[in-house]
Amino acid sequence: MRIVVLSVLSSLLLLCGCGSSSHQQQQNGFSAPNSLMSQEIDSRIDQIPYQHREELLQNLLWLSQSGEQTIPALLKGLSHDNPKVRSSCAWVLGRMRDRRVINDMEKHASDQSETVRLEVCRTLVVLGDLKFSPMLIEGLDSDHKEVRFLCHEALKSSTGRDFGYDHLSEDATQRRTAVLGWRQWWSEYSGDPFFAQNYMQRYGLQAQPAQPAGETQPTNGQPQPNGQQPNGQQPNGQQPNGQQPNGQQPPNSQPPVPNGETPGNGNGNGEPTGGNGNGNGGN
Repeated sequence: MRIVVLSVLSSLLLLCGCGSSSHQQQQNGFSAPNSLMSQEIDSRIDQIPYQHREELLQNLLWLSQSGEQTIPALLKGLSHDNPKVRSSCAWVLGRMRDRRVINDMEKHASDQSETVRLEVCRTLVVLGDLKFSPMLIEGLDSDHKEVRFLCHEALKSSTGRDFGYDHLSEDATQRRTAVLGWRQWWSEYSGDPFFAQNYMQRYGLQAQPAQPAGETQPTNGQPQPNGQQPNGQQPNGQQPNGQQPNGQQPPNSQPPVPNGETPGNGNGNGEPTGGNGNGNGGN
C-alpha cells in the first residue's frame, strides 16, 4: 500500500511539473532553459559590461548560438541598467533573427540612451520592421565608419537597395549624394517628402534619379517592389548584417560587435555602436 501511495504522489508531482513547464512556455512563447543553463545565460549577460573586443564577441556569439532558450533573458537584458548590456542584447537578438521579438523590442526603440536606440532600431530593421529606417539613414552620416557600416548593412539587407553608398568613402559630398538616395526612397515609401527635401536644402544637393544606383537583387534574380517581400519579410537570398547563408560571414570579414567594438579594433570604453545619436560612436 505504501508503494502505491508513493507512486501516486510521484505521478502527481510529475504532472504538476509538466503543467508548470507548459504554462511557462506558453506564457513566454519560447522554450525555457533548465536551471543550469539559465544560470549560465544570466552569468554571461552579467559579464558583458566588463568585456571588450574578442572576449565580448565570443560571449555574444555564444548567446546567439544557444537557441531560443536565451531569448527571454535577452529581452530582459533590454531593460538592464547598463546601456552596453542593453545594446549588446539587441545585437544578439538581431543576429538570431527571430521575428517574434519585434513587439517586445519596439518598446525599447525610445530608450533613454541614443546609442541603445540606434542598436535597437538597427535590429528591428534587420528583422523587417522598416518603420525604424529613418534613424539608420541618419546614421549613414556618422563620423565613424563602424556606425556607417552597420547602418548601411541593415538597410541594404532589408530592402535590397544600395544607392552607391560607400561607408569608407572620405568624400563627404559623394556620401551625402548616396544618403540622399536613401532619403528619397524613404520619402516615397513613407509619404514624407520633407525627409529628403530638408536634407537637399541643408547640403545644396540635387534630386537623384528614381532608380537607385548599385541596386542589389535577391539571389533568385527576381526583383521585389521596394526591395522587400510582403509583410516586411526579408527578400529571398538576403541575409541580415551582410551575413552569408547559414550565418557565415563574407570573406575577410568579422561579425561587427555592438558598442563599436570589433576584434582587434575596439575602443574599450563600452560606447555602443550608435554613438550619441549625432553620429558619434566608437572608432
